[in-house]
Amino acid sequence: MQRFLKFSKFLPEFGWEPIIVTVNNGSYPYFDESLLKEVAPELRVYRTKTFEPFELYNLLRGQKGKTMPLVTVGTHSKKTFFQKLTEYIRANFFVPDARKGWVPYAVKQAEEILTTEKIDAIITTGPPHSAHLIGLKLKEKFGFKWIADFRDPWTGIVYNDMLPRTEATQKKDSELETKVLKTADCTVVISPGMKEQFEGRAKKIVVIFNGYDESNFLPLSESISINKKEEFFTIRYIGNLMASQNPTNLWKAIAELQHTNAAKIKLEFTGRVDTEIQNSIAAEGLSDITTYNPFTEQQKAINLTHTASLLLFAIFNLPNVKLVITGKIFEYLASRSEIISFGPVDGDAAAILKSVGRKPMIDFNNYSETLNQLQAAYNYWSQNSHSFKYSDRRFEKFTRRNQAAALAGLLNGI
Repeated sequence: MQRFLKFSKFLPEFGWEPIIVTVNNGSYPYFDESLLKEVAPELRVYRTKTFEPFELYNLLRGQKGKTMPLVTVGTHSKKTFFQKLTEYIRANFFVPDARKGWVPYAVKQAEEILTTEKIDAIITTGPPHSAHLIGLKLKEKFGFKWIADFRDPWTGIVYNDMLPRTEATQKKDSELETKVLKTADCTVVISPGMKEQFEGRAKKIVVIFNGYDESNFLPLSESISINKKEEFFTIRYIGNLMASQNPTNLWKAIAELQHTNAAKIKLEFTGRVDTEIQNSIAAEGLSDITTYNPFTEQQKAINLTHTASLLLFAIFNLPNVKLVITGKIFEYLASRSEIISFGPVDGDAAAILKSVGRKPMIDFNNYSETLNQLQAAYNYWSQNSHSFKYSDRRFEKFTRRNQAAALAGLLNGI
């Protein structure tokens, strides 16, 4: 959502006026009403009906409302028969995804706009990748230039290997993906790894990264001034942390640092933390220094990155995740705070860290490097009046404005 919220904010600077078609009262794990403030008054937004199965799903499990459960990746907890059944239905009856019920409503609304407005191009963004089926239908009927934007892989998305998908389902899904790639005038992806994954099937493919909005972040001088040294060295994670992102060696390193140096450390999480991770932290005797806070609005979350002594970043500890770049990394970089990162050391996220002069990505199994980076960050904090802040400005190439400029250039080109 934030990717196109920000594109719609900055595209007018580069000569493009967006018209948005989205859902009315959709189902999501979380809502952040504060982001409505970023929708410009002059931006035209059309909200349509949709059909989603989440209300029925909640009814079957004895709950009310449309709030959907958060997708968990890599959890080893035992599933009930009902969970297995609904997972099978979701995996095989809703292809490519459970949002496909929006397609007819969105197509109808888009057709009205296309016949009454002077439209130069259409952009669809996924996931949900069923949104690209809207673009496919509109392209086939009207012939407008069409960009398909992929914020995550489609058939190669990390959790597909964990779903009970039949061969027929996989074949159908792959055929839809290939048809979209071959039909769209241009495919946009968020990482070089995704570009490699789609090359050979797409007409044209371009990388446009996610990024950060400068207006949400403080300049270096102000960031340092609010980051005065507090009583504890605070390690923070902002967002949802799933079982497959569990940096067990970090918990061990924190325990060792406390034991050998009597280090004054706090662990603080804002967002959902998988029970398996909470158990891992407790197993190292760190429960007393750990705080779990609920999801919070975007600006408050960003403010927490400024005042952290160390930010935790973790890619999934799973096969075939080298192409994964989460939006979190850019906001972490913009905070100028020190980051300790776990994931593929030869992946796309590792390359971004290297390109802007940050500490290298750590393999989940590398305890010595984990301890080294943790010790270095703690030593700086203990010897100075504030936590370390980067003055290097190479990360500024990832501003949302710069990414919108790239998208505008692509639109001009087609």
